[in-house]
Amino acid sequence: MKDIEKLIAIEDPVKRKAMFMAIFSKEVVERGGAAPIIVGGEAVELYTQGSYTTGDIDIKSAPDVTEAILKEWGFMRAGRAWLNKELDIYIDWLGSSLAEGEEAEKRVTTIRIAEGLEVRVISVEDLVIDRLGAFKWWGDMDSLLWARVLINVKKSIDRLDEDYLRERAKKADLLDVIEEVLVSGG
Repeated sequence: MKDIEKLIAIEDPVKRKAMFMAIFSKEVVERGGAAPIIVGGEAVELYTQGSYTTGDIDIKSAPDVTEAILKEWGFMRAGRAWLNKELDIYIDWLGSSLAEGEEAEKRVTTIRIAEGLEVRVISVEDLVIDRLGAFKWWGDMDSLLWARVLINVKKSIDRLDEDYLRERAKKADLLDVIEEVLVSGG
């Protein structure tokens, strides 16, 4: 709880959310749970180092330990969301495991936030598929832009797994979109 109180002093909301998730993840693990997985907009925010911003933190995490910790830390439940107005942090709990399946679980990335503090984040490839789905099915042009940014971020630091991207795209009926994005260079 002492670490949580320090979060109030962090003015940058991007840094505050990242540090919160690192502290929260450590607490979940210390209580015997698997570290949560950050998905959605917060994952984009982390991979783009704050170039993309989001209002909430979407997570996949075990319900019992997640709920217990958030209650203890002063969060209030509103549907599936948990709010702490003092910290200006909103958690959207999206279940306990990745809908993308076992392969996606294996591909989760660990990002070090500070000494002894880290977070787990859905892979860039799985996040790209998520964004491309929002583009194709909901007409969200920003999601197409961020999918391209994520591809270029991944290529700048590591190898983009295009075979996996195509496999996931085929299952999600996004093969046409991923091919266009990959042909155009991200």
